Amino acid sequence: MRSSKLFSIILVLLVSCVSKAEMETVTAATELPPIDLIWREGLHINAGLGVHGGVYLVEGSTREYALGLAVKTDVSYYLNDRWALETGSLIKFARVNELRIWGTEFGVGFRYRLPQGWYDEQVPYFRFFTGASVNVVYTDGQKLPEFEEAYSRIQFEGPMMGIAFGGMRLTENKNVWFWEVAATGEWMTRESGIQMEKDVPVVVARSALDGSSQLYTLYITMGGFIF
Repeated sequence: MRSSKLFSIILVLLVSCVSKAEMETVTAATELPPIDLIWREGLHINAGLGVHGGVYLVEGSTREYALGLAVKTDVSYYLNDRWALETGSLIKFARVNELRIWGTEFGVGFRYRLPQGWYDEQVPYFRFFTGASVNVVYTDGQKLPEFEEAYSRIQFEGPMMGIAFGGMRLTENKNVWFWEVAATGEWMTRESGIQMEKDVPVVVARSALDGSSQLYTLYITMGGFIF
């Protein structure tokens, strides 16, 4: 009699635990954010701030490392609940060996929404983009060993390509915020020497590069949708 009563108590406890677990699973599933409130069709603009770290290679040999601030903006047109076309920019600021560096990457590409539920209350996505990059080194008249003359600034240009992974989240105020990790590669194909003439930058020298100089950068940014 006692054993059957004890068995009944244990059975009731097990049923209660299973029911509670099922309720928690259903609740967690229903708490996933509505996709149409985050991934909305139409034109949208987002902007974010973060940090970046990069390595500069010449013919496969490491020359310099750089760390600094980063700013990103994207103009996207969401076609449907999976795909979006976009254009955007990544701007980076750094200081290497007392030289100030300002780099800008312009790209076009696509954004693809990954299956929902990878992260609580977030919609994950993947991005691919390609375009061009411009890196300006402010020498302030200092002569660098790689150049025959001293310039006010030196500009490097070339193609670039990148990928990114991130997540989008809906706040209580119905605003969309995001985080993103991006990696880009740049291939330098042209350099220009610039002098300042009456506060106006003038290109005084220009030469082609063979692309053996590359810059690889990792970005970590956070921000929100402007609209």
